[in-house]
Amino acid sequence: MIKNNYLLIAFLLFAPLFFKSQNTGIDKGIAIGNILIQGYSALRGNGKVEDPNAKAVESLCFKNKMDDKISISLVGKIEDDDIKKELVIPKESKECTYNLPKGIYTYEIILANKEVYQKGEYKVSEETVMTINKQ
Repeated sequence: MIKNNYLLIAFLLFAPLFFKSQNTGIDKGIAIGNILIQGYSALRGNGKVEDPNAKAVESLCFKNKMDDKISISLVGKIEDDDIKKELVIPKESKECTYNLPKGIYTYEIILANKEVYQKGEYKVSEETVMTINKQ
């Protein structure tokens, strides 16, 4: 009886060496699928967790859907520091400003002919992409 148990254990230990798995294609397909899903999630930023206590946002971006280039002026006073950002965005392009301190900013969107298209205030509190469209 003991001899049979040793034979069974030896068979179970060495069986994988003699028999090739029948589902290697399925295993490879699942592994490739996982890699593709993880890569897609990384590109979309799904795994990214924003720190609510951060004093700055990673980026504030603007997309220009107007007929010509635009200029954007951001001005803010955050903790006694004057912050000024100027962006020139070509037609059908996107420009960003990075590590922008959180706070309330006044903005002006200026057209290529120097006409003020829009102005106001915006509270910067999280990473954002704004699209400037024709009205």
